[in-house]
Amino acid sequence: MINYSVAIIIPTLNEERFIAKCLDCIISQTFPFAEMDVIVVDGGSRDRTKEIVNEYHDRYENIRLIANPGKIQSIAFNIGVKNSSAPYVVRLDAHALYESEYIEKCIIELRKDGKRGNVGGRCIIRPYDNSLWANTNAILNYSRFGIGGSAFRVGLTPQNVDSVPFGAFPRSVIEKVGGMKEYLRRGEDNEINSRIRKAGYNVFFNPEIVSSYYARPTLKASCQQMFANGESIGHLFYVDKESIGLRHMIPLLFVAGIIVGVIASVIYHPIGYLLGAGLSLYFICDIIASVVASNKHGWKYCLPLFVLFFCVHVSYGLGTIKGLVTGRKLINLKC
Repeated sequence: MINYSVAIIIPTLNEERFIAKCLDCIISQTFPFAEMDVIVVDGGSRDRTKEIVNEYHDRYENIRLIANPGKIQSIAFNIGVKNSSAPYVVRLDAHALYESEYIEKCIIELRKDGKRGNVGGRCIIRPYDNSLWANTNAILNYSRFGIGGSAFRVGLTPQNVDSVPFGAFPRSVIEKVGGMKEYLRRGEDNEINSRIRKAGYNVFFNPEIVSSYYARPTLKASCQQMFANGESIGHLFYVDKESIGLRHMIPLLFVAGIIVGVIASVIYHPIGYLLGAGLSLYFICDIIASVVASNKHGWKYCLPLFVLFFCVHVSYGLGTIKGLVTGRKLINLKC
């Protein structure tokens, strides 16, 4: 049996458009490819994803495909961890690309400090294609008004943070805190990072560790993604409140304020003026954020950004409400 240094775990489901690019990024890493155990954990793809991975396996014995009957990413991660003995584990996404030093820099940062339980870096958001909405969705991710300004999107300073994308973990830390919670369809990264911090380890962000991720191509797809993300926050409320930051709850407060304001204004009309004032303030901020972003990226994005900001905030807030309503059943599944 080969003793690999790093296990690369890639959950997939219908990723035929991206999986080859992702694997090519891994093969071309500065970290020795022969020391990497590359595990693609597939949730039942119906496109050519599995066929493509098997083609790579025919050329590289350390690239392999494992089935994920549970389909979701948290289960895929745990399957990958169980099927490798490498001392370091890196969870990558097939939908992303990674600069050539990505793995090497992650491992260097982990080896520098034994208190680091997860290391990741800056994620550059790229448009899915060259359409107006695809570019608008990409721009949205760089706006603090848009998605809260997480360090991995806008940060430029190495620091301990609450979460990083596509993280690298020491196996010893995973064994200590446990794997990802398999009942969480989303938000599993926030939850495991919370456990890592509670166990006395740090989640470390280094902006020199760079990946790129493709934003959703349409307004509808972006709203669906944000609704699902918001729903996961509602679920996490019942699992681990400390894994939720204030920035995650602002869309909920915004949408709840609108709903309560509308109902209350029907009962007591003067409240309608307060609701109108609050919405006016929001839209002024929306306009300012749209103008600032458009001044940098192009004025054709001003109106689409104005619409997109509002739609994703409402979608995220509504998703959080749904998560709060449906998430109570998760209490009985907690490990």
